[in-house]
Amino acid sequence: MERFRNAFNMARNLPDAQAEPALRDLLREYPALPAADEGGLRYALGLALFHQNRAEEAREEFSRACALLEQAPGPDLALAETALARAELACNDIDRSVETGRRAFELLQRHLPADDPRMAPSLFALSFGEYMARHLDRAEELNLRARDLWEKQRGPESLEVSTCLNNLGRIYEEAGRNEEGVAHHRAALAIRRKVLGDHPETAFSMGNLGTALAAAGHWQEAADMLEEAIACYARCGRTEGRDIDGYRYNLNICKKALS
Repeated sequence: MERFRNAFNMARNLPDAQAEPALRDLLREYPALPAADEGGLRYALGLALFHQNRAEEAREEFSRACALLEQAPGPDLALAETALARAELACNDIDRSVETGRRAFELLQRHLPADDPRMAPSLFALSFGEYMARHLDRAEELNLRARDLWEKQRGPESLEVSTCLNNLGRIYEEAGRNEEGVAHHRAALAIRRKVLGDHPETAFSMGNLGTALAAAGHWQEAADMLEEAIACYARCGRTEGRDIDGYRYNLNICKKALS
C-alpha cells in the first residue's frame, strides 16, 4: 500500500488535466483497494473533473467517494459531502445541493476542529446552495462563520475576507437590508483596492457597490462608482463582458433617475 499512496500523492498534486488520467490509471491498477483509499482516490478524481468544469462527471465520482467513506465516517467524508454539494449546485440541482450541504455542515462540525484551515472554504462553499435556494439567513450564517475564520487565519484584510464581505453584501441587498449591503460592499472594495489595486476583482467590487448604492437610492454616488468600475475594467484590458454589460445597464438607470 505504500507504493499506492506514494503514486496517489504524486497524481493528485498534478495539474487537473494531468491528474485525471493519472488517477484513473490508479483505479485500474488497484481494483481492490480498501474503502477509505478508494474513497479518497475518487474524491481526488472528482476534484480534478470539477476544476475542469465537468460537473456531472465530478458529481458521480463524489457520490461514489461518499458511499465508500461512509463506512468509516471522518473528516474525509465531511469534505467529500461538501464537494458533492458544490457539484450538485453546478448541475443546477439546487434542492439536492441544499440537502447534501446541510448534511456536510453537520459532518464538518462533528469531524473537523473549529479552527481547521479547511473549515472556512467549506463553509463558504456551502453558503452558495443556501443562497441559490434563497435561504438567506442560512447563507448569511455560513458566510459570517467563514469570514470570522479567515480573519483569524489570514488577517482582516485578506482577499478571502473581502469575498465573504462581497457575498454578505449581496445577501443583505436581497433581504432588503440595503444600507448593510452598501456597507459590506464598501468594506470589500477597500480591501481589494489596497491588496490588488487595479484588477478585475477590484472592478467587480466597484460594480457591486455601485449596484448596491443604486438599490439604496444613492443615485449620484452609484453612477460615479459604476463609471469607475467600467473604467477600471478598461484599464485591466477588458471592455466587454457580462458584468460590464450589467454595470452599463445599471448606469443608464442611474442617469435616468438623476435627469
